[in-house]
Amino acid sequence: MSEAAARICVAGAGAVGGLIAARLALAGEQVSVLARGAHLERMRARGLELVDETGARARVAVRAESDPAALGRQEVLVVGLKAHQLRDAAATLAPLAGPDTVVVPAINGVPWWFFHGFGGALAGSRLASVDPEGAIARALPPRNVIGAVVHLSAAVESPGVIRRKAGNLLILGEPSGATSARLEQTVSLLRRAGFETQVAEAIQREVWIKLWGNMNMNPISALTGSTADVIMDDPLTLELVRG
Repeated sequence: MSEAAARICVAGAGAVGGLIAARLALAGEQVSVLARGAHLERMRARGLELVDETGARARVAVRAESDPAALGRQEVLVVGLKAHQLRDAAATLAPLAGPDTVVVPAINGVPWWFFHGFGGALAGSRLASVDPEGAIARALPPRNVIGAVVHLSAAVESPGVIRRKAGNLLILGEPSGATSARLEQTVSLLRRAGFETQVAEAIQREVWIKLWGNMNMNPISALTGSTADVIMDDPLTLELVRG
């Protein structure tokens, strides 16, 4: 990956993926997106529009496709699909990932690459519950992955329009915990796009911290019908979270 405009694809340009795609394109990168339906057609016709927290709007041109084969191999592949979508979609993403493609999964939950470079007794283990037939690992090899944990929120306001909400942090790390040129380049790329970035010595730990937070907050949000900020502001629900 060079410091010049990189060839980047965001697979799953919904809320978070769309935010990342828009920010990268606004920073001058060569960005393509995978999407479908009205979202795809709107981006093809009018570009991708980003609304920031102040209400300011910016529109940027991106190449929008529904077929990964139309785009070919990328330098960077950001995977913005939901975890439950990835198993079925993985094989279709294979044309995007060459031997040197950096894969950045912006996905919640324990990922298929979790034990790559992990060391110890579990080194090289495959999580059958996540990738039972190995289809994800074949299409997106763990050796290509820079682990990522997303601490920001966004929403698809309407087809082709992404509204940025709270947070701006992306935590990145090699699954092995090593430093590498590609990690430094990926961090630099995302910083140029305006994201706050941190490098984790143990990215798996950051994955667990995010998952732990989701496990505590999400069920309470579902039960109460409240958003996280309301839950934390209410003494009774806050005590339930702590319990």
